[in-house]
Amino acid sequence: MLSERSKTSVIMKKETNAKIYSPILQEALDSITPQEKAAFDLNFSISEKIYQTLQEKGMTKRDLARLTGKKESEVSRWFSFGHNFTCKTIALIQLALGVPIIQVAQ
Repeated sequence: MLSERSKTSVIMKKETNAKIYSPILQEALDSITPQEKAAFDLNFSISEKIYQTLQEKGMTKRDLARLTGKKESEVSRWFSFGHNFTCKTIALIQLALGVPIIQVAQ
């Protein structure tokens, strides 16, 4: 079963493949480099994993803020589109939740 964020992701991906009839929007989409798209996809996947983990544990963003010692407003930004996670932030979240958010193949 897809979460609401996953459904949004699927819809966005479908819409991205659709023909855009606004020349300004089409120009903006055409200007996104493969690197920018890859970075966006990675950041979205990270925030989706955190969101799913919170759901599975019955936790809220407020709980995550308390566990990480961060303000609720900062935690909310982690779930906004375009947030750029640092390794330090990911490590903090992994320790707070007790689960790996990302894993690097060895």
